[in-house]
Amino acid sequence: MAEWYTHLAVALLAGVWLYWVGLGLARRDSSHPYPNNQRAGLEFTTPHTQTAPAGSQGDTSHSTQSDSSQQAVNTNPRSRKGKRYQLLDASQSLESSKPDKNTESGIHPVGTSEPQSNEPTSSNPRPKCFRISGVPSTWDENDLFNALHAIVPSLTRQDFRPTLYPACCRSTQTALVNLDPCTKHLQQQNHLAVSESPSKTYLQIDSDFYNLTPLNVPMGEVVADVIAVTGLAGHAYGSWRSRKTDQMWLKDLLPQDIHNIRIMSYGYDSSLVGDRKAENRLLDYQRFFVQEIENSRSSDKKYRPIIFIGHSLGGILILQALIEARRNPSHKHILDSTHSIVFFGTPHQGMRTRDLEEMVDEESDSYETSKHNLLRQLRQGSEFLENQKEELSYIWEKYKPKIISFYETVQTPTVKMSNSGTYERDGKESEMVSRFSAQLYIPTEQRIPVEENHTNMVKFASAENRTYQTVARYLKEWVESIGESCATKKIENFRKSQEYIDCRKSLKPSDHKSYRDEVWLRRHENTCTWVLEDPRYRKWAQKDGQTILWISGGPGCGKSVLSSFLTKEITHGKTNQQCMAYFFCDDKDERLRTAHAILVDVLTQLLDQIPDFMMHFLAEPDYTTNEEKTSWSFGMLWRVFERIINDTRGRQLYILIDALDECEEGSCTNLLKQLQHLLSEATTTTRPIKIILTSRPHIPVTSNLSDVIEMPLAAKNLKSDITAFVQAEVQKQPQFAGSLGEEVQEALIHGSNGMFLWVSLILEDLKKSTNTTPRAIRKALKTLPSDLSGVYMNILRKIRTEDQITAQSILQWVVWAIRPLTLQELRIAIAILPEHTSMSSMWDDMHADLTQVLRVIFGPMLRIEDNNTVHLVHQSVKDFLSNMNTPIESDLSDYMRPAFDLSSIESNLQLAKSCLTYLCFDECEDGPTNHQYREQDGFDQDISVRQKNLPFLHYSATHWPEHTRKAELSGEYQVLYHLFRKLAESLSKMNLAYQIFTFSCGERYQKTLPLQIASSLGLVVFTEQLLDYGTDINAQGGRYGNALQAAAAEGHVAIVLLLSAHADIQINKRIVTAIAQTTSKGKEVMQVLLSARDGDASLCPSDIEITEPIVTAAAANFQKGHEVMEMLLSARPDINITEPTVTAAAKNWECGKELMEMLLSARPDLEITEPIVTAAAANWSCSKELMEILFTARPDLEITEPIVTAAAANWRCGKELLEMLFSARPDIEITEPIVTAVARNDSGKQMMEALLSARPDIEITEPIVTAAARNHSGKQVMEALLSAHPDIEITKPIVTAAAGNLGCGNELMEMLLSARPDIDITEPIVTAAAANISKGKEVMEMLLSARPDIEITERIITATARNSSGKRVMEMLLSARPDIDITEPIVTAAAGNSSGKQVIEMLLAAHPDIEITEPIVTAAAGNSSGKQVIEMLLSAHPDIEITEPIVTAAAGNSSGKQVIEMLLSCPYPDIEIHRAHI
Repeated sequence: MAEWYTHLAVALLAGVWLYWVGLGLARRDSSHPYPNNQRAGLEFTTPHTQTAPAGSQGDTSHSTQSDSSQQAVNTNPRSRKGKRYQLLDASQSLESSKPDKNTESGIHPVGTSEPQSNEPTSSNPRPKCFRISGVPSTWDENDLFNALHAIVPSLTRQDFRPTLYPACCRSTQTALVNLDPCTKHLQQQNHLAVSESPSKTYLQIDSDFYNLTPLNVPMGEVVADVIAVTGLAGHAYGSWRSRKTDQMWLKDLLPQDIHNIRIMSYGYDSSLVGDRKAENRLLDYQRFFVQEIENSRSSDKKYRPIIFIGHSLGGILILQALIEARRNPSHKHILDSTHSIVFFGTPHQGMRTRDLEEMVDEESDSYETSKHNLLRQLRQGSEFLENQKEELSYIWEKYKPKIISFYETVQTPTVKMSNSGTYERDGKESEMVSRFSAQLYIPTEQRIPVEENHTNMVKFASAENRTYQTVARYLKEWVESIGESCATKKIENFRKSQEYIDCRKSLKPSDHKSYRDEVWLRRHENTCTWVLEDPRYRKWAQKDGQTILWISGGPGCGKSVLSSFLTKEITHGKTNQQCMAYFFCDDKDERLRTAHAILVDVLTQLLDQIPDFMMHFLAEPDYTTNEEKTSWSFGMLWRVFERIINDTRGRQLYILIDALDECEEGSCTNLLKQLQHLLSEATTTTRPIKIILTSRPHIPVTSNLSDVIEMPLAAKNLKSDITAFVQAEVQKQPQFAGSLGEEVQEALIHGSNGMFLWVSLILEDLKKSTNTTPRAIRKALKTLPSDLSGVYMNILRKIRTEDQITAQSILQWVVWAIRPLTLQELRIAIAILPEHTSMSSMWDDMHADLTQVLRVIFGPMLRIEDNNTVHLVHQSVKDFLSNMNTPIESDLSDYMRPAFDLSSIESNLQLAKSCLTYLCFDECEDGPTNHQYREQDGFDQDISVRQKNLPFLHYSATHWPEHTRKAELSGEYQVLYHLFRKLAESLSKMNLAYQIFTFSCGERYQKTLPLQIASSLGLVVFTEQLLDYGTDINAQGGRYGNALQAAAAEGHVAIVLLLSAHADIQINKRIVTAIAQTTSKGKEVMQVLLSARDGDASLCPSDIEITEPIVTAAAANFQKGHEVMEMLLSARPDINITEPTVTAAAKNWECGKELMEMLLSARPDLEITEPIVTAAAANWSCSKELMEILFTARPDLEITEPIVTAAAANWRCGKELLEMLFSARPDIEITEPIVTAVARNDSGKQMMEALLSARPDIEITEPIVTAAARNHSGKQVMEALLSAHPDIEITKPIVTAAAGNLGCGNELMEMLLSARPDIDITEPIVTAAAANISKGKEVMEMLLSARPDIEITERIITATARNSSGKRVMEMLLSARPDIDITEPIVTAAAGNSSGKQVIEMLLAAHPDIEITEPIVTAAAGNSSGKQVIEMLLSAHPDIEITEPIVTAAAGNSSGKQVIEMLLSCPYPDIEIHRAHI
């Protein structure tokens, strides 16, 4: 025994000496417990695993299996159900085997933090980390324990605490467990088998850690691989392990700081003393390493970024791998993927090797070995290192990876052999790798010293270690950068999908970023930063702070600039887990002043940042069932918004709405009420949303919202910013030099009263003054206006008499235009005169340079934005000009007042005259285009032909009705009717204008008669005079049917009254039903029909019966239903209230509560049927209130399965409804449809947990699990199901549903494959993944990884080719199966795909010999985006025959004009155009 300890001591000390001299020679922190470095193999059998070697995870060359009889040894009650382990090789029991003299018994948990001695001794053995490879993915720690316990019965759970990680190269797991280095448990048997069925599982147990070893379980999507490579004779685990704490920082520290990376260490047998299995050269190490990287990265992960970490020679090995990747095209992706490298003491310029070579000589008796060759390559100035430097220069120049080189600053003691023949660490201290050698000296390199010697520089005892913190900081920055890049690429790909294109087109967002940036440019440098330190802002910004911050202030105090600053600040500081959306209201632009517009822009920005939010748009039935997908109502948008708020997935949402006071009053109030309703719900506390609102103080924010942090902007808040702004601007002006400049600064700061705008305008006026003498400037300072009104008054007074008419026209347009006009539009608008009949007739009245005109007349009062639109400098200018007739401090002179009378009525009269005159121009005779919807392909191109000659066409056609209505009280209103009559004389001109107007409203266009147009637009005088002219009042056609229906549908009470009183009018049930449905002024319109005027009951003939469809239509009217119903019940008390009517009221999401109360009050004996209660339970907006009303009115209400099912499906308040129902009816039977509805619910997690808790005996059937698998937010529901019922049968329909899930298909599939690794992956499952437009790539990747031998059929490839986001999936499939047969149906599917251009490119590149047949080209010709596809096909196959079906398909294509033009322009003289084509 003593002799053995002597040999052990010699070996260990020799190893320490070798490692401390820079290469860790012969020493292992986790040394080999087996003779000749053999690895122990354990062979188990399980019901669900196939016999397979451990592959690269372990050496199976020593595997043996005895023919001895089997002996069952495991009866542990905690074993998984059905698992029974047997010791197959019972010839030797590990418990009874003789203890090896190299080991002691003992098992320790991984990651123990107690300080331990460096070398094991009998009194204080240091734990050794063992690696167990090939653990089935279905096993947990208990399974592994049970398997080992079958071999080692004395093993206890208390001491056995392994960590399990996903294997690097296979779909198994790798376990790491700390054992005493002298343990006897794993000594005598190389391969032991445990069985419970004919199949077997092979485990490898070793402490070598050769090849790649996983060191963490990544959280979320993996964005990068981190590969750490140890040095010569180092150990892939021990080299990175602290001697003080046993912490292995790559495993124990780094995963805590960075979650979304895969961390691996790489080890190789490179000892310089003792026996080595193979005489490997550096070239061999390089090739082994490259191959191992290849094995660890599946085909679709080949380009995942890599961060290398190399210690000592490990850095050289990394560089050699990059050189090999450059030389060998099949490995080039490794070089392409290399993002960054961290070097620790890497001898780039070589190192002293004389002592090492002498030691190797002693070991090898001076004969030449590969060890000698390796050391010669590492000599200072060696040819090998010089060649390496030369080859790397190209890599550094082209790829520019990020590099950090750490170098040691502490010398390392060497070791020498003692008289007793052992090595001791008392040799001379030396610099193992010099500073010079440890650096590359290239531009992208960061060089950092480490206050440790060569060995200890990579052994970090804790996260407080300075070097560790530096490494972690850089890695975190790199990973965040990589993550952002990956997210950007994902978003770019998503934005190419047809679903995104269609959705965004239907939303019609504004150019919010440009508008924000315009405001941002007004900010002076270093201003606004004070807000970040304001305690009110900081309180709001806290994670658990209040949700809403309201910043209020007077006009011109810089609220919008402050808002732009906050959006930039929040956006700049946000991470991948944060989203920022904003909206700047503008009263002067119709597109920027409604709650609808706010929601559109906010949702669009959230969708642009988080592609996964697309599922919430697709979940909106009113959108998906609308084939044209042309518009979104406020209710639809709000439902999407609520779903997004409920599904932030840990993301923090920031929303800023600026200038809320410029939002239309009713619209603003509605938005605030909806926000209050949303934020008052109990679950809101868990919703990570922060909102900033800015407005003038008079907006009733706090009366509509509770729990708001108020932040009024006082002058004292802004003084420092104004001071900085004034000082900077004054210093720029030479005329303000010396003491005069100080006087100017003092006057401006003192007079500003917190108004940036006032300061800016005064400065502009002083700068442009023609008298710049100090005396004149001082005089001007003494008469500065006290407020903004005074500033504006001074500007108007300076306008010359000859410019006043032009000035008035410009101001009328800039102040009262529905949206800002461009310079070109304004140039035309102010030139239009009554006598003009065409564009050519008005050339002589147009200004040549309108920009100069604006500058001369108005100075700073107007501004021209970057998009060439003309604006008032501020909203306060409009307030001032709109109140010119009210007493002001300093009136304009009498002769000037008429020129600037900008009253709404008279200004809108002039604007309407100009618009109608323009629409009557000769150029408008071309008439409307051949399109029913604005979104139809080709409209933009066709309408641009008309707008090229008529730049003012779009504005005049869209907005003449509104200007006309606003001018109705003008004494000259009659002139507008004559212009309208003139326009109506040409149906082509009239319908061109009406088509553009209809499209601007997001509606369908139909050719419509002038009387219906006037009635629908609410033009009373026009309607009346058309009737006097003899127009047929009952004429049918157009969008509405007739004039009365048009007026009723749009809620124009006066016109309904006018038309109803006409002797020839025909009032029928269809008209009354249309009135009951109208969402605008429905009450007033119905009152016209149901009331007598001046005692004349003939207004509403008594024979008009108020039928069930009419009352039901009123009940379904979501805006005015309760008002219309009140009118109906008042006028016709005997109305029959039927089940359909009450059901419609119960479904009404806006005023269902009021309707239900009204109906039950009018009919106390009303029968409450199952359909009524079901509709109430399903109402997403007010279901709780409705159910409370119904329970109060009918305490004995029968609660049936459909009712509970509807409640369970209610995504907004289903949980509260179920609680209410169970409280009222504890004996409710929980059926399959109910649980299925919960599983289908986007918010079903809590409901499912509550159901499973209350009724643990619920049977979980296939439809239930399938519903959860289809649920876009079903991951948590599935987790709840699998947790409560681990034995659920996972069937093919369930897996198919998960594979096709747009929202979380990848997460569901991962969960299912983990729970049931033996799932049969069938063609329908893979086809569903291939067709998945959102998660198809991730799901397909998972399937191919789990089942590499999946058969890829024509049906699967066809589904991929048809997928609008199928490029990534197709790329993966072609890479995994390069021999796939590309058939005609596949290419036809791609050619017909509106996003199929990239797929076609891929198919043609992979299979250049694809035959392009007639069906393929026909599909492309019928594709709305087919022009590019056909161009590609013709380029690849110029001999394609263009047949009649191809031309016919193009002719029937809504975007086929371009395809036809292309075909006709090609050299195909035999193309015939038949009548069928036309």
